[in-house]
Amino acid sequence: MQQPWYKQFWPWFLISLPVTVMIVCGVIIYLSVSQGNFSMVVDDYYKRGKTINAIIEHVEEAQRRDISFEFIANNGVFELRYKTGKPEELSALKVQFVHATQASKDFDLMVTGSADGTYRAEIPKNIDGKWTITVEPFDGVWKVSEKYQLPKSEFTPLRPLLYGV
Repeated sequence: MQQPWYKQFWPWFLISLPVTVMIVCGVIIYLSVSQGNFSMVVDDYYKRGKTINAIIEHVEEAQRRDISFEFIANNGVFELRYKTGKPEELSALKVQFVHATQASKDFDLMVTGSADGTYRAEIPKNIDGKWTITVEPFDGVWKVSEKYQLPKSEFTPLRPLLYGV
Protein backbone atom coordinates (compact mmCIF):
# COMPACT_ATOMS: atom_id res chain seq x y z
CA MET A 1 0.00 0.00 0.00
CA GLN A 2 1.31 3.41 -0.96
CA GLN A 3 1.35 6.47 1.27
CA PRO A 4 -0.88 9.40 0.32
CA TRP A 5 0.89 12.10 -1.78
CA TYR A 6 1.04 14.62 1.06
CA LYS A 7 3.11 12.24 3.20
CA GLN A 8 5.82 11.82 0.58
CA PHE A 9 8.99 13.88 0.23
CA TRP A 10 9.11 14.70 -3.49
CA PRO A 11 5.81 16.57 -3.88
CA TRP A 12 6.71 18.90 -0.99
CA PHE A 13 10.21 19.41 -2.36
CA LEU A 14 8.84 20.33 -5.80
CA ILE A 15 6.24 22.68 -4.25
CA SER A 16 8.89 24.36 -2.06
CA LEU A 17 10.99 25.49 -5.04
CA PRO A 18 8.43 27.91 -6.58
CA VAL A 19 7.27 29.04 -3.11
CA THR A 20 10.87 29.94 -2.21
CA VAL A 21 11.24 31.89 -5.45
CA MET A 22 8.01 33.80 -4.72
CA ILE A 23 9.20 34.70 -1.21
CA VAL A 24 12.59 35.93 -2.50
CA CYS A 25 10.83 37.99 -5.21
CA GLY A 26 8.58 39.53 -2.57
CA VAL A 27 11.59 40.51 -0.45
CA ILE A 28 13.35 42.03 -3.48
CA ILE A 29 10.26 44.00 -4.46
CA TYR A 30 9.84 45.26 -0.89
CA LEU A 31 13.50 46.36 -0.69
CA SER A 32 13.40 48.07 -4.08
CA VAL A 33 10.26 50.01 -3.15
CA SER A 34 11.39 51.00 0.34
CA GLN A 35 15.14 51.55 -0.27
CA GLY A 36 15.30 52.53 -3.94
CA ASN A 37 14.83 56.29 -3.65
CA PHE A 38 17.95 57.23 -5.63
CA SER A 39 18.22 57.82 -9.33
CA MET A 40 21.06 56.68 -11.54
CA VAL A 41 19.97 59.13 -14.23
CA VAL A 42 20.78 62.83 -13.92
CA ASP A 43 18.00 65.10 -15.19
CA ASP A 44 20.25 67.89 -16.41
CA TYR A 45 23.52 66.24 -17.40
CA TYR A 46 24.85 69.41 -19.06
CA LYS A 47 24.48 71.41 -15.84
CA ARG A 48 26.10 68.54 -13.88
CA GLY A 49 29.03 68.52 -16.33
CA LYS A 50 29.54 72.25 -15.92
CA THR A 51 29.58 71.78 -12.14
CA ILE A 52 32.27 69.10 -12.43
CA ASN A 53 34.33 71.42 -14.65
CA ALA A 54 34.05 74.20 -12.05
CA ILE A 55 35.23 71.81 -9.32
CA ILE A 56 38.19 70.78 -11.46
CA GLU A 57 39.07 74.44 -11.98
CA HIS A 58 39.11 74.97 -8.18
CA VAL A 59 41.45 72.01 -7.68
CA GLU A 60 43.71 73.22 -10.49
CA GLU A 61 43.80 76.66 -8.85
CA ALA A 62 45.02 75.06 -5.62
CA GLN A 63 47.70 73.24 -7.62
CA ARG A 64 48.78 76.52 -9.30
CA ARG A 65 49.07 78.18 -5.88
CA ASP A 66 50.96 75.11 -4.56
CA ILE A 67 48.59 74.77 -1.59
CA SER A 68 48.87 71.69 0.57
CA PHE A 69 48.09 70.89 4.19
CA GLU A 70 48.97 68.53 6.99
CA PHE A 71 46.32 67.25 9.39
CA ILE A 72 45.65 65.09 12.42
CA ALA A 73 42.22 63.57 13.09
CA ASN A 74 42.24 61.57 16.30
CA ASN A 75 40.42 61.36 19.66
CA GLY A 76 37.80 63.94 18.74
CA VAL A 77 40.35 66.58 17.67
CA PHE A 78 41.06 67.81 14.16
CA GLU A 79 44.20 69.89 13.55
CA LEU A 80 45.07 71.36 10.16
CA ARG A 81 48.01 73.49 9.08
CA TYR A 82 49.45 74.73 5.81
CA LYS A 83 52.39 72.73 4.52
CA THR A 84 52.92 74.86 1.39
CA GLY A 85 51.20 77.87 -0.15
CA LYS A 86 50.38 79.58 3.14
CA PRO A 87 48.79 82.98 2.47
CA GLU A 88 49.95 86.18 4.13
CA GLU A 89 46.71 86.50 6.06
CA LEU A 90 44.97 83.43 7.47
CA SER A 91 41.25 83.29 6.83
CA ALA A 92 38.55 80.85 7.87
CA LEU A 93 38.47 77.53 6.06
CA LYS A 94 35.55 75.24 5.26
CA VAL A 95 36.40 71.61 5.95
CA GLN A 96 34.04 68.90 4.74
CA PHE A 97 34.18 65.27 5.90
CA VAL A 98 32.35 62.84 3.59
CA HIS A 99 32.12 59.19 4.63
CA ALA A 100 32.64 56.67 1.84
CA THR A 101 29.52 54.60 2.53
CA GLN A 102 27.32 56.31 5.15
CA ALA A 103 25.98 59.72 4.16
CA SER A 104 24.44 60.16 7.62
CA LYS A 105 27.96 60.51 9.08
CA ASP A 106 28.97 63.42 6.78
CA PHE A 107 29.66 66.77 8.45
CA ASP A 108 31.13 70.21 7.73
CA LEU A 109 33.36 72.44 9.85
CA MET A 110 34.24 76.11 9.71
CA VAL A 111 37.70 76.46 11.23
CA THR A 112 39.71 79.58 12.04
CA GLY A 113 43.46 79.81 12.45
CA SER A 114 45.16 80.26 15.80
CA ALA A 115 48.23 82.43 16.45
CA ASP A 116 50.59 79.58 15.55
CA GLY A 117 48.85 79.03 12.17
CA THR A 118 47.10 75.82 13.18
CA TYR A 119 43.39 75.31 12.60
CA ARG A 120 41.68 73.25 15.32
CA ALA A 121 38.16 71.87 15.69
CA GLU A 122 36.27 69.15 17.49
CA ILE A 123 35.14 66.14 15.49
CA PRO A 124 33.28 62.96 16.47
CA LYS A 125 35.45 60.63 18.54
CA ASN A 126 34.36 57.58 16.53
CA ILE A 127 35.67 58.63 13.12
CA ASP A 128 36.86 55.21 11.99
CA GLY A 129 36.46 54.46 8.30
CA LYS A 130 37.22 55.79 4.85
CA TRP A 131 36.62 59.54 4.47
CA THR A 132 37.11 62.23 1.86
CA ILE A 133 38.42 65.43 3.43
CA THR A 134 37.88 68.64 1.45
CA VAL A 135 39.32 72.02 2.43
CA GLU A 136 38.19 75.28 0.80
CA PRO A 137 38.69 78.93 1.67
CA PHE A 138 35.68 80.96 2.71
CA ASP A 139 35.42 82.50 -0.80
CA GLY A 140 35.68 79.09 -2.55
CA VAL A 141 38.47 80.08 -4.97
CA TRP A 142 40.46 76.85 -4.60
CA LYS A 143 39.82 73.35 -3.26
CA VAL A 144 42.01 70.63 -1.73
CA SER A 145 40.52 67.16 -1.43
CA GLU A 146 41.83 63.67 -0.72
CA LYS A 147 40.60 60.30 0.58
CA TYR A 148 41.90 58.82 3.83
CA GLN A 149 41.41 55.97 6.24
CA LEU A 150 40.83 57.70 9.60
CA PRO A 151 41.80 58.18 12.43
CA LYS A 152 45.26 59.68 11.82
CA SER A 153 47.40 60.30 14.89
CA GLU A 154 50.41 61.79 13.03
CA PHE A 155 50.46 64.74 10.65
CA THR A 156 49.39 63.46 7.24
CA PRO A 157 49.70 65.38 3.95
CA LEU A 158 46.55 66.70 2.26
CA ARG A 159 47.17 67.66 -1.38
CA PRO A 160 44.95 68.96 -4.20
CA LEU A 161 44.27 65.88 -6.34
CA LEU A 162 41.92 65.59 -9.30
CA TYR A 163 40.91 61.94 -8.86
CA GLY A 164 37.40 61.34 -7.60
CA VAL A 165 36.19 64.84 -8.48
